[in-house]
Amino acid sequence: MRSMTGFGRGQSSKEGLGITAEVKTVNHRYLDLSVRLPKALSSLEIPLRKRLAERFTRGRVEVALTQDVSGAQAALVSANLPLAHEYAQAAAQVAQAAGVKGTLKLSALLSLPEVLTLVPLAPEAETLLDAALEALDAACEAADAGRQREGEQLRLFIRERLDVLEDAAGQLARRAAEQPALIREKLQKRLASLPDVQADPQRLAQEVALYADRCDITEEIDRLKAHCAHMRGLADSAGPAGREMDFLAQEMNREANTICSKSSDLDVTRLGLVCKGEADKIREQIQNVE
Repeated sequence: MRSMTGFGRGQSSKEGLGITAEVKTVNHRYLDLSVRLPKALSSLEIPLRKRLAERFTRGRVEVALTQDVSGAQAALVSANLPLAHEYAQAAAQVAQAAGVKGTLKLSALLSLPEVLTLVPLAPEAETLLDAALEALDAACEAADAGRQREGEQLRLFIRERLDVLEDAAGQLARRAAEQPALIREKLQKRLASLPDVQADPQRLAQEVALYADRCDITEEIDRLKAHCAHMRGLADSAGPAGREMDFLAQEMNREANTICSKSSDLDVTRLGLVCKGEADKIREQIQNVE
């Protein structure tokens, strides 16, 4: 089980080209990808999205790539002719204004800022893609490690809540077996408080049976226990299970509500509310499970 929250950074360097990738993931109902790239890497968006879809199944995934070409080997020398012309004219104007003779030497002109610039050789498309994917994979690995760590914490929390829920379900099962006798006792006490009423034992037995049937929570308890066992198995699984766990948490809450609505005993109501509270806690945390 993995969380949907994580962050990772990865770097790659090929032929002097450096690429840094950052991956941030948060919870989301579906897989939502956001890729931010510099203009020079915009052609890589589709293969990068494909790689992300292979690594993540659910959550909002935000990716940002940056490029560093300072280490790339220069291939072209570019001359800024308009700027060189402006430098030469400015030097002539200064000489004329100062009343001195002389011209700007070529060596001095070429050494002035931005007259000559080195244009790095654009890397091959395959090299660019390999570097980007390598950086992205490293960032995804780091983010996934964080998701695994948080997922383990979520697993422990869910196990603890299931322990409490299953214990409450066991107590409910014992109380459910006592319900017919308690119902008979209540009816007999009520009839005893009415001295003018003579109850037919057979009719009393029928009323007890009908009332006990309406208050029977055996099926709800059995389903609740089954949901707990299924939830425990999903929590221990390695694959994505968040959506199925969310559905189970809703069903557990539904069973707890039904138990409370059928209850004719304060202890049963109390235990039903415990089950409902634990199911709500589980569902709240499951929202961050992949």
